[in-house]
Amino acid sequence: MTQLLWAVCGALLLGGVAVFVVFTRGSDDAGRPRPRRTSRLPRAVQERRRLQAVVAFVVAVLGWLLSGYVVTLLIVPLLVFGLPWFLRATMTQNQGIDRLEALAEWTQRLSDVLLLGLGVEQALVSSLRTAPAAIEPDVSELVGRIQSRMSPEEALRLFGDRLGDATADKVLATLLLRISDRGPGLARALSDTADSVREEVRQRRVIEADRAKHRATIRWLVLVMVGASGVIALNPSYAAPYGTPLGQVVLAVVVLALVAVVAWMASMATHRPVPRFLEADRRSRVRTTAQEEET
Repeated sequence: MTQLLWAVCGALLLGGVAVFVVFTRGSDDAGRPRPRRTSRLPRAVQERRRLQAVVAFVVAVLGWLLSGYVVTLLIVPLLVFGLPWFLRATMTQNQGIDRLEALAEWTQRLSDVLLLGLGVEQALVSSLRTAPAAIEPDVSELVGRIQSRMSPEEALRLFGDRLGDATADKVLATLLLRISDRGPGLARALSDTADSVREEVRQRRVIEADRAKHRATIRWLVLVMVGASGVIALNPSYAAPYGTPLGQVVLAVVVLALVAVVAWMASMATHRPVPRFLEADRRSRVRTTAQEEET
């Protein structure tokens, strides 16, 4: 049984080192070409992960040495990394809906401007003055690209990449398909698209309100479980059965099972975005890279 305990201890220690390396360096694969915008994590995220890794390592080792529980090397990193992620995942997610609502308003205003006889480029530039606050930085970047002589098609595609939503792609597809249309047809199409986006925003708000109830329930359940586990850990009479090698193994299995259940519950309450249809097809780029590697 002692050999089993040391084997579990070594596995947990190696797992902790692996977690430390992954969360301090990010999820990039060395030597593999990536798009520039996803090659590195934001600096704030890197700093937060480094801090979490240091705290998890120090607290886990101290907890192991002071309590004698090897399973502390597993529990502490799960709490340090998993609890903040869980709290973020179960928070109300209205930012994307607010941006879509602003996009619908911007689209309707753009339709009204086009009815005055302006071209698409002029209408896009003039839309910055009345752009809703939620997407004003995005529209400002779009207008800046158009004013710098970038083609409207490419500027609109980059605008779609910045918004990153399948519903927003509907608006951009309407503009891309009829960008040379100076008649009332594009204005009517944009007005209809704006109505469609507003209806989708209404439906998303109803769904999000229903999901918020489940997220709150899951969040409070996990917080109560963490608090109760802390009270039990501070009571030697309750924690005594887990002090044996077999008790350590059982406790590790129970913790992993609880983590799996909580992650599953959190995933059920999380919105999975619909895949976009205006994304660039990178398959040709992958083939080129593979051919270069073979040569």
